[in-house]
Amino acid sequence: MTNGMTGTKQEVGQTAALANLAMFDKEGTAKYVLRSPHLRYACVQELYASLVVRLFNTAKQHVEIPRVLDLGAGEGSATLPFLELGAHVTAVDISESQLASLTEKCGRFSERLRVRHEAISEALTRKQERYDVVVMNSFLHHIPDYLSTIQDALSLLQSAGQFFSFQDPLRYDTLGRGTRVFSQAAYFSWRVFQGDYVRGLKTRIRRVRRIYVPGSKEDDAEYHVTRNGVDQESIVDLLRSRGFAYEFIRYFSTQSWAFQVLGTSLGIENTFAIVARRGGLRDVAVSLGHLGQL
Repeated sequence: MTNGMTGTKQEVGQTAALANLAMFDKEGTAKYVLRSPHLRYACVQELYASLVVRLFNTAKQHVEIPRVLDLGAGEGSATLPFLELGAHVTAVDISESQLASLTEKCGRFSERLRVRHEAISEALTRKQERYDVVVMNSFLHHIPDYLSTIQDALSLLQSAGQFFSFQDPLRYDTLGRGTRVFSQAAYFSWRVFQGDYVRGLKTRIRRVRRIYVPGSKEDDAEYHVTRNGVDQESIVDLLRSRGFAYEFIRYFSTQSWAFQVLGTSLGIENTFAIVARRGGLRDVAVSLGHLGQL
């Protein structure tokens, strides 16, 4: 056992990709929808929808039909709002099961939808293609080298292009103790009703100790759980270095409905989104409670 993946950058990336493929088979896709706050709860869905509208309207200032690249598109919930607004979307995912759900969900927009069943790394090699928006929805925490992936994605943007990430956990050591305790209580209140208690308890103890099991599809796909979340500060630094200004949005997200309502009402923040584009924005940080000011 070890505290992190070993091997070359390419080997680590391939391990994570295969783990995500194993996690999101037909059964995994169904469970994913039931376990994902951004797919279940109105307050998180409304936040996502409002940001999509803003991204689309900004892109429309430069092009008639915005072109969107949705990386790790999943089962289509992130893709559909862009299509409904009138965008042309290229949806990429390694999971055939997820893309089958996406194709069914977004089928009425097939003339503006291109679906690619491939690894994200492969999609990012097509340097001749350009997009007005690159989307990474509930994606960064599934991959080990998200900074390099973001950097490659930024190179595919048009001169006035926008980068959009949503539904990733804030780096754990940047959270206050109260937020960590509340988030853990929220998780346990949900997990206790999910069954398979022995395995769940063993997994939790191991992850608290930050121990990673090589070959575990759960550890390799849910990369954040033993690696301190997602480093939002490094992402912001990368965006700035590439000439992007950004809006950084903090909000609360958890699997438990009761704790989701309570956490949102209390203004607790454990999850983040980023909207960025080259120039034109001032760097700001906001919370779910301040959406009306955006």
